[in-house]
Amino acid sequence: MEKDPNPTEYLCQVSDTVSCGNCCGLYNVPDSSREALQEMLAYRSKVFMETPRNMDSILAFKDHIREKEPDQRPIRDFYHCPYIGLTGKDHNRVGCLLHPAGEGNKGVDLRGLSFYGSMTCHMYFCPSARNLPARFAAIVKTFSENWHQYGLIITETTLLTEFFGELERRINRPISMDMFSGHPGMIVPVIDFFRLKIRWPFRPKSHAYGTNYFFNDGIYPKPEVKYPPDWDSKSRYDIFFREMVSVFFSKAELFRGEDLLEGVFSRFHAAFQVIHEE
Repeated sequence: MEKDPNPTEYLCQVSDTVSCGNCCGLYNVPDSSREALQEMLAYRSKVFMETPRNMDSILAFKDHIREKEPDQRPIRDFYHCPYIGLTGKDHNRVGCLLHPAGEGNKGVDLRGLSFYGSMTCHMYFCPSARNLPARFAAIVKTFSENWHQYGLIITETTLLTEFFGELERRINRPISMDMFSGHPGMIVPVIDFFRLKIRWPFRPKSHAYGTNYFFNDGIYPKPEVKYPPDWDSKSRYDIFFREMVSVFFSKAELFRGEDLLEGVFSRFHAAFQVIHEE
């Protein structure tokens, strides 16, 4: 796999609507749906805009958020930062309310008041920045539909590497951004896969929308796939099933899961063939 041990490009802020706050524990909440997070972040942003920019007031803001929001973390040791909110011109993406570019901060870096401190936040590159090939990351950044989807996708290094690797095997050539230019038929299956990952129907409720602990210490690995009681072998899509967290109670469910993935790959391959037959 193509790795970059010394990355220079952050993956967190992409566009006015696409960004990632996963390393800040954004999705480590009882309800990590887009609707619930949007409401939570909008409230934080509104209150923070009214918060004086001094140490006591900013720390009081943190205490207020902790009192208001339930302190229930699906992943116990994954810190959830109370200073993540909605940022940008129209508040359409997630970001750090303490960042010097934040509205009302006047260029002052307030991240020293956060749990990790300004130096860590400034210098940290997530595992995806190091382990996900840049050409794959470019595709995810370009075709992600919103911040909620992007944050849950870009941190899935193993899943994305396997996904794009399967696409490459199907068409027998490397995948790159320039292949998609002017070819919506190839773009749609990629977006379909992103949506499928978020709404995977065989994921147990305990894993909600697929919140993952993606840090290198491996404290919370993905659980093994739970196959039907009368099934004694692994599916050809076992890696996909594991990375998306899957429980199958019957052969019919297992076959349905395989069909959903095969449909994505088949549609991509068919679109590629049409283009190269023109």
